[in-house]
Amino acid sequence: MKTLQNLLKFTGVCLLLLVSTVSFAQQGQGQGARLTPAERTQMQLDRYQKQLELTPEQATKIKDIILASAQEVDKMRTEAGGDGNRREALQSLNQKRNEQIKAVLSDAQKEKFDKMLAEQQDRMQNRGGQGGARGNN
Repeated sequence: MKTLQNLLKFTGVCLLLLVSTVSFAQQGQGQGARLTPAERTQMQLDRYQKQLELTPEQATKIKDIILASAQEVDKMRTEAGGDGNRREALQSLNQKRNEQIKAVLSDAQKEKFDKMLAEQQDRMQNRGGQGGARGNN
């Protein structure tokens, strides 16, 4: 009888651990899709500030550029649905955003920025292009 009680307790603990693990794992899935444009903007701006050593003035201008782009991306996602032209539109928007950012940067920062973009492109190609434009908005 005690063995059965212990087995039931053990099974209950295992079930509880399993449920909590699955719940925790699901919270992390699709996290990029749940972030607001402002949250995505701040994450990207933080990365740019660290890697490009932006001045406060540059950071303000670039934040505005990134936020406008992120809002446009969200608008495209909701309006386009499964539209096949969405990928091209997102690429065009990303290119426009990158050019606007470059206009704010010094020559040395532009070189770093170009290198960052090339490395990002390499990472996307190495994973088979999965994720589309994630991280670019």
